[in-house]
Amino acid sequence: MISPILRKTFSTIRQRMAVPAQEILSQSSPREMAIPFDTKPFPLGRFEPCCPAPSSPASQNGFVPCSKHSMPAVLGRKIDLTDPMPTRGSDRHVVVCIGPNGAEWDKAKVEALKGGMVWRLNEKESAWMKEGNRPLPDKEILTTVCDRPEMHANGVDVIFFPDFKIYSSIQPDSLSSSSESSFLSTMKSVWQNPSNRVSGGEEVTADTVILVCTHTMRDKRCGVLGPLIVDEFKRVLKEKNLLKTPNGKGGVEVWGHKFAGNIIIHQKGLGGHMYGNVRQCHVEDVVDRHIINRKVIRELWRGQVTPP
Repeated sequence: MISPILRKTFSTIRQRMAVPAQEILSQSSPREMAIPFDTKPFPLGRFEPCCPAPSSPASQNGFVPCSKHSMPAVLGRKIDLTDPMPTRGSDRHVVVCIGPNGAEWDKAKVEALKGGMVWRLNEKESAWMKEGNRPLPDKEILTTVCDRPEMHANGVDVIFFPDFKIYSSIQPDSLSSSSESSFLSTMKSVWQNPSNRVSGGEEVTADTVILVCTHTMRDKRCGVLGPLIVDEFKRVLKEKNLLKTPNGKGGVEVWGHKFAGNIIIHQKGLGGHMYGNVRQCHVEDVVDRHIINRKVIRELWRGQVTPP
């Protein structure tokens, strides 16, 4: 079953390499060579419509409206459809679920919200390093913030990928105390080595989690297009009887907003993969190729977020 589609906002990646990650992954690394890319060409190119509107010529950037899936034309004209989409790899993805009313949603950079969960985690990591601890130099952590259903309990949930483990209802203020919690112990283990296994928390029962960038305060392209993609995923997954929680919702920001729409798909056994220049027209084939047949789509791929 598929988890609620999460609309996500904000991403930071810990640069712990002497060489930028995107430069490394631009080469044919063993990690990339092990990815099961689909050998069949994807039926649509980057941001290509499935049903081109006959009376609408292509815009200067190449955008063509779709007669089946509508979106504001002014939005389509502002998305980069031609520049190479840089890839970025990481070893772990930490998703902080703040809820629909989180103050972070009003910030372009949610890590700057003093007292928020991401701010607290950064504060704790800095203190941990001042104690003489050092992370492995060749490992990276991607941290993003996402929404969750309104009926959820108070506090913040934190999900760890690729482990599919979740710590629920954590109070950010509790991290300011000196007491050692199971969650904080897990964070210290992850800071030291992002590849360390997460043994605490509860199991995320869904086989697949889909994250869609919708962070309006950071970039309106994602803020407008993201919800359209979320709705299309919900429609397709419900139609195929794959959606676990039809009313689920959430939010996240992925770097590289000019390549909207950006999505991340985590799947047990396949790892996490980022795609860019996705529009509603692509969703049905993304579900078929990636989620059902477990093949990574090279034409839209922006990197492996986590290994299997």
